[in-house]
Amino acid sequence: MTERLFDHDRRASMRRSVTGGVLKATLLAGLTLIFVYPVAMIVLGAFRDGLPSDNLPFTVDGLLAAFRTPETWQTLRNSIVLVVVCGTISVAGGGLFAWIAANTNVPGRRLLTPLMVINLFVPPLFHTLGWIMLGNAQNGLLNQFGRALGTSGSLMDIQGWGGLILLTSLGYMPFAYLLLLGAFKNRDQSLDEAAAISGAGTVRTFFTITVPSVGPAITGAGLLIAVLVFQSFDGPQLIGRQAGIYVFSTQIYHYVRDQAPAEYTKAFALSLVLIVLVLLLFLAQRWMLRGRSFTTLTGKTSRRDPQELGPVRWLLSALIVVVVLLNFLLPLFAMVLGSLQPIFGVASTGFTLDNYVTMLTDPRFSASLGLTAWLAVIGGFGSISIALLTTYITARRRGLLRNYTSFAVWIPWALPGVVLGLAYMFAVLYVPAFRGLYGSAFLMTLVLVVATIPVSSRIAEGALAQLSPELEEAGRMSGASAGRVFVTIVLRLVIPSFLAGWFLSALFISGNLAVPMLLAPPGLEPVSLTAFQQFLTGDMSRGAALFMIILIAAFAVLALAALSAKLGGRLLGRTDRSAGPLSRLTP
Repeated sequence: MTERLFDHDRRASMRRSVTGGVLKATLLAGLTLIFVYPVAMIVLGAFRDGLPSDNLPFTVDGLLAAFRTPETWQTLRNSIVLVVVCGTISVAGGGLFAWIAANTNVPGRRLLTPLMVINLFVPPLFHTLGWIMLGNAQNGLLNQFGRALGTSGSLMDIQGWGGLILLTSLGYMPFAYLLLLGAFKNRDQSLDEAAAISGAGTVRTFFTITVPSVGPAITGAGLLIAVLVFQSFDGPQLIGRQAGIYVFSTQIYHYVRDQAPAEYTKAFALSLVLIVLVLLLFLAQRWMLRGRSFTTLTGKTSRRDPQELGPVRWLLSALIVVVVLLNFLLPLFAMVLGSLQPIFGVASTGFTLDNYVTMLTDPRFSASLGLTAWLAVIGGFGSISIALLTTYITARRRGLLRNYTSFAVWIPWALPGVVLGLAYMFAVLYVPAFRGLYGSAFLMTLVLVVATIPVSSRIAEGALAQLSPELEEAGRMSGASAGRVFVTIVLRLVIPSFLAGWFLSALFISGNLAVPMLLAPPGLEPVSLTAFQQFLTGDMSRGAALFMIILIAAFAVLALAALSAKLGGRLLGRTDRSAGPLSRLTP
């Protein structure tokens, strides 16, 4: 009997070992195929001038020629200037507002977090197009208002360095705010009190005590913002390019789409430079934080009372109002007003809903809306699912599987959507069996999913950080397999975060412009590309109506989700109250 039980346990152990090995090999193969292999095409493409299907010989001539052209170095300078200036403004502004919300008595500070979250939900293309409608030199609403007051010329021209820096800095400030808010909330404010007792003023305390105490959070936020600015495409394409300002993403797109024949070698040369710069940023952050201690939370009670700022708090309240106006209300006003005008910028034509009727009834535009909805739902689900799985492996596993997963998922962080699209295009063309995917909706959806994984991973990391590994250990000790533990324990506990990540990923996919501009098949154009084309042809009113429909639908889904969660919470509360104490203890 004992030998039979021992033999049974040994066979079960062998089955689990074989199953685990097969799952691990499948996961490694999937990571390689989805993440690593396409990006390896960047290196391959840098050493051959042309498409993989052209079967051209390998050479370094094209790569060397790319670095000899003045365009490459001008693009590098423009990109670095944009990253340094916009990254500094975004992190400084986001950090200031995070400190205001977490540590001060500034009126209106409680509105900062919901306003920043709303700004995060708004697609970058919406923000950019809204400001073009406000500040373009010809018929921008602000310039029309200035002319009505009797001013000559234009009050502002958004299409230049000033406009590009303004929009990029404002666009990434909500990211910096949300990344830094937790650090400012968790720090011990008694350090500030000790500095005040020693005679230091508010400003000196802020720069010598408050800011250094959250150093890791600031450098981490700065690193993320720098990578995001390197990746930005919408603003540089719509604003910078009109003024002759090319950065990595727009110059790569120019080489691939605007040149005949396409200059793929130059495009991949710039992509390699971008990857190296991102690596240097990660190494620089580690070097800055080496050997330093930032412990501010101990076992002692920490002070959490708001810091009294005196009259200066009203100035900070005014600053909050200004940023909300610039970052959300003014672009939203321009979009709403423009969508109601038959001809944008011509007030004498009155207001009408014809643009919305056209968007919903015209087969071409309604097909664009339907495609965007499907891309958002399917792509958002795929993005948060992959992010949750890979984040779980990185957080809970050790050895090769963890390291390789971390490396593979890091790749989308380093590459703009244009570069990802180009890498996947080469990947499917290089293998004859995959060439049928070129120009397909599947390839566009896959790249949109991969491009959104960095955002989804942040949500997955936060959700898994709240789960103690002891819960999973208890499940495994009870005899459950690793897969069953993940499905029955982890997934059930992170469902709220999963749904939030699904929604946010879907919103980012619906507003992505870089990937569809490179990979959208003919006749399958999502809303971002359709609206962009409407703006290019001068029909801003229809483009604004198209984006307003997407924005209204997104907030309607968000409102329904919030209402469902609230009703579900009340229902569960009533159930718990109606049940006796013994029933809560029994399964």
